[in-house]
Amino acid sequence: MKKLAIASSLALGLAACATPSGEPENALPDFEGEALRAMEAFDATGMAAAITVDGEVVFQAAYGKADEGTDAPLTEDMLLPVASISKAFTTTALAILVDRGLVEWDAPVRTYIPEFAMYDPWVSEHFTVRDALTHRSGLPLGAGDLLFWPDSYSTAGDIIAALPHLRPSTEFRAAYAYDNLLYIVAGEIVARASGESWADFVRAEIFEPVGLEECATDYTRMRDEQTLMTGHERAPGEEEGVPVDERTLFKPEHAAAAGLVCPASDMMIWAQFWLDGAETKDGERIISEKQARELWTGVTPKRSGGSFNAGASHMQLYALGWNITDFEGTLMVSHSGGAPGVTSNFILLPEKNIGIFASSNDYRGTASTFTTQIADDLLGGRQYDYIAASGERFAKSIAEAQAALAGAVSPPTDAAAPSLPLAAYTGVYRDAWYGDVTISMKDGKLFIDMSRSEILDGSLSHYDGDRFVAFWPDRSLKADAFVTFTEEDGKITRMAMEAVSDITDFSYDFHDLDLVRVD
Repeated sequence: MKKLAIASSLALGLAACATPSGEPENALPDFEGEALRAMEAFDATGMAAAITVDGEVVFQAAYGKADEGTDAPLTEDMLLPVASISKAFTTTALAILVDRGLVEWDAPVRTYIPEFAMYDPWVSEHFTVRDALTHRSGLPLGAGDLLFWPDSYSTAGDIIAALPHLRPSTEFRAAYAYDNLLYIVAGEIVARASGESWADFVRAEIFEPVGLEECATDYTRMRDEQTLMTGHERAPGEEEGVPVDERTLFKPEHAAAAGLVCPASDMMIWAQFWLDGAETKDGERIISEKQARELWTGVTPKRSGGSFNAGASHMQLYALGWNITDFEGTLMVSHSGGAPGVTSNFILLPEKNIGIFASSNDYRGTASTFTTQIADDLLGGRQYDYIAASGERFAKSIAEAQAALAGAVSPPTDAAAPSLPLAAYTGVYRDAWYGDVTISMKDGKLFIDMSRSEILDGSLSHYDGDRFVAFWPDRSLKADAFVTFTEEDGKITRMAMEAVSDITDFSYDFHDLDLVRVD
């Protein structure tokens, strides 16, 4: 693996100070070695990373390729899709408005968006700004994400209109289930309360005072001379990633949930802002101490033990745009981000004055494994090899998932024929929150058109009885779906969908659709 860029001023080995015996004091980990190990463990196309310790950037590097299609190298100045790390910028924007008396955390969302509603009328009335930010809505994991994933131009208005039709899976405020749509709603609260667009407000009130000169609120706001790292996905069984379709880039309308693009250097400025108690390098406060504490106050308990080796963490909570965790006996404040073909991870260890960031242009665990390993290395605690352990689990899971996927789409040997001629399945099927899905005939086969997506259009292959499989032309999506029709009195009346494989990203929430035939 070829190293492409490392800043010459970085401390890659040992701290300069030495003890009288000649032994170095406060030895720093081998950051470069750990980065290369993480990339090898996940066969990464590229990764950029940066680390700050005690106010000094001690490591900043870029490795591999930014774009496998052109062999362009990944460089340190490239912008990286940080995806859901954007959520902390949205909560910071709201904290500014809380300080100004324009928003209240525990005010109903309807105070700012009168037309807002959820499935249950009581919940609609009592759903607060805090509820919108803490993944306790009662909706299932990733509910409604097909409104913007993998490609869609749904507006905030479309999403607000869809929410009343999304059925909850738990009681309101009873359980943690990650969502994106409600952060898009939160961005709309910022816009309505401030009188500016979310993007303009974040640029003027956060980027400029904090000094984030290179970040853009979404890819359309990049300067002409800036370049963006390209995400990569791999079709099942393929060893090399392929650049993702440009249409999968998160749209400006969705930026409050996942749209920011930043270089690693600006992420270090953002890290230091928080490590300095939410003060800029000039000592300016853009939010009060009270609101800084509020953003880091845990609200929704999460299942513990899933992210880290047993014993490293005992408690995990979701706060306002941040994960709050105990890690190796110290506070960890963090967030991950995932976009088509990209994963990012951002960790703060405030009690140790440490910030860690990484972004990889494969939809794999490279970035989060590296950042967790570095956190463990710097704390000198358990000295657990996260990279080796995560790499082994990843290799095993990929092999198992590919085997399962191959078997899942093979029709059973005793498969029944469709109950009706294929033409009987054609028509328009409508879901209350998503909209229309059209089934037509092309070249003697059924064809599915997901109206909100240009990418999710493909042929249907018969599987068993009235069950078919949608094979999307872009095989790197790994999101093929079962399509099951309901026949009543000799007519097809509705349609249901579900992902074929467990490796399909949760944002392909086909299973939340209830498609009723309307034509």
